Order: sequence, then C-alpha cells, then structure tokens
Amino acid sequence: MAKAALKTKKNGSAPNLDRILAAASLLFTRKGYNGTSTRDIAAEAGVSLGNIYNYFGTKEEIFVLLLEKYEKEYFSPDQPLIKALTSTAFPDNIEGLGFASREMVEKFSAYILLIYVDVVEFEAKHVNKMFARMRQGYAAALKAGGHKAKSRIAADIDPVGALMMVTWNYFNYFIMEKLFKVKGHYGLADEQAVKLFARVFKRGILA
Repeated sequence: MAKAALKTKKNGSAPNLDRILAAASLLFTRKGYNGTSTRDIAAEAGVSLGNIYNYFGTKEEIFVLLLEKYEKEYFSPDQPLIKALTSTAFPDNIEGLGFASREMVEKFSAYILLIYVDVVEFEAKHVNKMFARMRQGYAAALKAGGHKAKSRIAADIDPVGALMMVTWNYFNYFIMEKLFKVKGHYGLADEQAVKLFARVFKRGILA
C-alpha cells in the first residue's frame, strides 16, 4: 500500500497525501507511534478519516511511507553529506564531513526522530535494512570521491570502516547538540569541535 501511495502521488492524483504525511510526521515525532491515532492524523491534516483510507490501509503503512520518503530524500545526490562524501577524497574531507553532518541533523531532524520511534516501538523493524546496507553505500561514496586513501591510511585500517566511524561520530555529536539540546556538551563551539574531531582522527591523541 505504501508504494501504491507513492505511485498515486507521482501521477498527480493525491492532493492530500503531502498534508497527511506532514501531519503524521509531526505527530509521530511528538507523541510516538502508539500515542498517535489515524483520527489524530486526519484532524491535524485537515482531511476526513475516510480520505486517509483512500491512500493507506493501516497506520503502519503511513509510518513506513514516511521512512521511505525521508530515506530517499536523505540519500539524494544534492544533500550536504552526499556532496561531502563524493566531492573530495577521504581523508581530506574529514572536516567537510563534520559540517555536512551538522546540516543533515538540522535538515532531517524529523527523520532521525522517526528512526528513534522505530527503534523504541518497532524494535528497528523498518530501519534495520537501511542500516544493514550502510557499509555498501559508504564504500560506493569512497570510490566516487576519487578515493586514494589506501596510500595515506595505515595498512591495518579499513578505509570504509574509518569513513563510517568518522561520519557517525560527527552525527552523534550533532544529535546531542541539536536534538537532545545539550549545547556545547564538549565545551566547544561547533567549529572547534569539528576541528578537534578531525585532528584526533587524522593524527590520534598521542603527542
């Protein structure tokens, strides 16, 4: 049903679908999945309950379509992280990955919160496959970025694993800053934190 809804929207015959999805995203991220009813979504979207069932058979189908929609947008070539991954070779782009991670957390805060909802309320049933494919995506990005890291990274370091580690550490930092609202939790401004991460990743912590 979720994929059918996407097809309906693409054909231009789903005038209320965007409103339904926007309302569902708002409510799921504020009240959780189980705390949100289909009737709540209809009221927030300003449509009838019957209109929602024109597109979706169940509330879970709305949730799944939201995740699919955000995932597609998140990984599109024009997004900051994808640009940082592919435009400059790793590890030269480490600081760029930091600033791109900040942009992504700010831009896709609803998506990240929905991932948490899926982990808590569905035991990661829907996002598990996306994360399981992640190494393949990073490997492709490394190749697309004109990767020459093998000659610059220690022989016992896996370049793809290192790239994933760098990116996810930046994401964790900015999730704390932007979503958990723990401002300056490293005692540093964003720019300083990005540079510190880059310094540690490039040269380690030993003198």
